[in-house]
Amino acid sequence: MVYLISFVIAFLIVYLFYFFTVILQKKKYDKFKKSNQVMYFVNRYKLNVNKINIKKFIHIISLTNSLIIAIAFTATFLVENILLQLLIGLLVLIPLILISCSLIGIYLKKECQ
Repeated sequence: MVYLISFVIAFLIVYLFYFFTVILQKKKYDKFKKSNQVMYFVNRYKLNVNKINIKKFIHIISLTNSLIIAIAFTATFLVENILLQLLIGLLVLIPLILISCSLIGIYLKKECQ
């Protein structure tokens, strides 16, 4: 139960941070379109930035990043040793990032066509 609560709290903190710093700041949408994360999806999956619904894309990215960080935080919370926490954090983060980016890319590619 403690792990579930820590997961939810971590998810909410990260998502609320994204919400207030990116989603609500409509002036930053153009800056977001030029960010490294968007350029990765554009170059990797040959997407057209103008066809992407940017607001929906920002929500998808923020939810995904919040989920990744919350899962990694909860996974590292399971062990006491700091070195094992670092190792588990890396072993959890890298596959989660790769899997989520590929799923988002496939989804966006289907949506843009």
